Amino acid sequence: MVSGAVFLYFHDETVGLTLHPSVSTFMAGTDPFQFFRLVEERQPSWAQQFFKLVSYWKTYRASLAQTMAILEPLRGAAFKTIWLAYNRDTYAFESATELLSSSSLAKHEIVASIDQFSASDELFAHIFFGKYLELVSPDKSNEDLFATGKALAQKSEEVFTANADWTALYQYCDQLFEVNNLENLLTTAYMFRMPALRRADAVLLSNPRLIPFLASLPIELQDDTNKGMGTDRLDAIAWEFFRQLVSPMIDPLNKTQVQKISELLKKRDKEIIRLKNRCFALAEELGDEADLELLQRNIRNHIRTSVEKEVQEVLDLDNQALNDLLDSVFADEKTWVGIAIFLYSLINGGDVLTAGSAIYALASIGSKAFKAARQ
Repeated sequence: MVSGAVFLYFHDETVGLTLHPSVSTFMAGTDPFQFFRLVEERQPSWAQQFFKLVSYWKTYRASLAQTMAILEPLRGAAFKTIWLAYNRDTYAFESATELLSSSSLAKHEIVASIDQFSASDELFAHIFFGKYLELVSPDKSNEDLFATGKALAQKSEEVFTANADWTALYQYCDQLFEVNNLENLLTTAYMFRMPALRRADAVLLSNPRLIPFLASLPIELQDDTNKGMGTDRLDAIAWEFFRQLVSPMIDPLNKTQVQKISELLKKRDKEIIRLKNRCFALAEELGDEADLELLQRNIRNHIRTSVEKEVQEVLDLDNQALNDLLDSVFADEKTWVGIAIFLYSLINGGDVLTAGSAIYALASIGSKAFKAARQ
């Protein structure tokens, strides 16, 4: 879900990768595996759905651990991790439900837009962190819960309650899984972090399937105020050019590719900046094209003839290797036709621009306002 090009293009800004939602679970002071055994013993009607969730969660956590181990050499130089705090309780569940109900997409289209494995960690955190704390500490304020969590987070190791009282949480799961199927629960949980976007100056959307969903939210663009090429839009286009040009040499990510990225960051800093600037200049040049058909026809050749020198310098390629790379990059006409449409939509409106506006509006006004707008 992450291209190695991210760590080159944004190296001077240091990308923030959010920690997994269930990282907070230990702060509740409980061991979820105790609950797993309880469900295994009692075998409620929802046990199969529950253990399917657990299976997704375990797969996600294993994949995450492997990914972070691969990326570790780039920590600090190219990325930092962020522990993102946001609601995962009843309020979060209600807000996510409101957000989903405000979309004009059919239910199955929204389900298809999420990543079930990432969503499983959100749902896991909802059950074993947000909802658990809500159930066992109904009289505590958010500030009290935060202070408790902070104290636990500062301990050198995880401390679990040996015999937690799971009664209330078991009853909650009894209701949760009886009323909802797992597919719906995952889709709802996937929306939990959307309001947290208000804290970000910019967002890298690692799941492009979300664009149709975001564009389906009740947001209207004013043509006279949204057309044109602002810096943010130029940067989005320049990034897309940059990614297409260098990705074949450094993706998919593995230990060897990460080592290559690390060396490029150390030895080719100035060359990376020059290629970024060239891609930005190309975005400006091509952004003036008002004829989509002409843009689709010319974009490949125009970019290829403009970036050869910069690509060769960044990736330290001989002439034959450079030609082989560029031949592969520009071989698929459909890819560049798609990029032309992406560029055109950023200039003139379209799903990508609407999705960006939806993210901004969601961060500003929240899901309740979306629901009201939909109604």
